[in-house]
Amino acid sequence: MLSALDPILAPLTFWLLALAAVVCGGGVLLSRHPLNGAINLIGVMLALAGLYALLGSPFLGVIQVLTYAGAIMMLVVFVIMVLNRARDHEVPSVDWYGLLVLPLPLALAAGVVRVLARTPMAPSPEAVRGEPEAIAAAMFDLAPTAGGWWLLFEVTGVLLLVAAVGAVLLAKRELTSRAEAAAAGGDKEHGHDAH
Repeated sequence: MLSALDPILAPLTFWLLALAAVVCGGGVLLSRHPLNGAINLIGVMLALAGLYALLGSPFLGVIQVLTYAGAIMMLVVFVIMVLNRARDHEVPSVDWYGLLVLPLPLALAAGVVRVLARTPMAPSPEAVRGEPEAIAAAMFDLAPTAGGWWLLFEVTGVLLLVAAVGAVLLAKRELTSRAEAAAAGGDKEHGHDAH
């Protein structure tokens, strides 16, 4: 798809989208406010959708916008707002526990770079490419030798459901404790007036 575009415009668009993804990713890491981090993550998702469209996969680009930038990130923003963290909570910029576990993601990134450096860039003949029908047939094949990609969708759905239920339960517990504290404060004021 890149070769079908203008030879100057295609690389320029690619590098602009890549720069936007890297800058927004850095914003996710460096933002102290949870809501700002979520907005930066939406920027990363939109830049990835543009890269998918540029690489000749408009279906994946649309799914990226609808699923991740739309549904999942709105769920994250909703959870932040429900838990009242968007107004009065800031994440510390340096977390000492985070520094202790920093070698783990660095080792993982080094492993990914090592595997990518050894992997040939030519697509394999059995790679699924093209229309959504072929991709869907490969991803949702229930045969025992298919690879079980459908199971990942099921596990992701259950994980999102558990996250939403947990967020609602945490918010309800916090709201209940606030209501009890307000009621206890009101009872003390009425008791003081009675004496």
